[in-house]
Amino acid sequence: MPKLIVFALVLLLAGLVYAFMHRNPVRRGLAGDMLASSARPALLVRPASGLAPAGAGVADIAPDTASATGSARVYYALHASPTRGGGSGAPVRLAALLAEASSEYRWPLDVAPGPDVVPDVVAAEVRTATGQLAGMTVHAATFALPPDRDALSPAFGDDPAPWRGGALVRRFTGLAEMRHVKVVVEYREPLMMAGGMAGEDAPRFGRPAVLDDPVALAAFEARAEQAFRLERPGGDWAKGKDIVKVDAAPEQLKRREITRMLGILERDRGDDR
Repeated sequence: MPKLIVFALVLLLAGLVYAFMHRNPVRRGLAGDMLASSARPALLVRPASGLAPAGAGVADIAPDTASATGSARVYYALHASPTRGGGSGAPVRLAALLAEASSEYRWPLDVAPGPDVVPDVVAAEVRTATGQLAGMTVHAATFALPPDRDALSPAFGDDPAPWRGGALVRRFTGLAEMRHVKVVVEYREPLMMAGGMAGEDAPRFGRPAVLDDPVALAAFEARAEQAFRLERPGGDWAKGKDIVKVDAAPEQLKRREITRMLGILERDRGDDR
């Protein structure tokens, strides 16, 4: 009899959870100009003032797993400014992504960039750090991104000319919702080569001068941290909020490179790490 009671309680709890989830499904999309998720706690990526919307969308990808191919859905919001801080200087871009793994998969705990995440040609140049943003452990990495490996550049609605020589990227990566969601935010500035050239005037191959300038790299990383704010409001933040669904990503979005950028998936084994 006690076993039957326990079994009945388990079934009742499962039913309540199922009903709650279907009555209150997680919504992901745009809340104003922020990429947003209504999960508890909610997750918001708020761009700094001066950055204008430059695109948004959703795309399905098929990351590798240890034994098969998994599936994930990527929501993204793009922002840009023709000049840094709204004044003079180089343009900037900001990309925010929420990558939701399908229910049977999770993202691995290790979010540090490796050969499968950062292009091999620049992996040795990565500068990394780990910290906390809105109570979330976030791994940050700075690296040079060649234009042919840039997954998101074709989706930006700003002037593409300054970016044809590649980008200097500060990437922030964290995990949410019991590792079913990977959060990625990238701050970008056009690459300057050793000769001081950028964009289409830059040589096709060459070492970016900034990689040999620790002071300039530190200043770039400081600008990256000021370009957005990660927020995780608790309670019923999403109640009554209008989270707008985003359209399907354009065909020119490099889905294979996004898959490579986000890395592999692993099976959900039911733990809560």
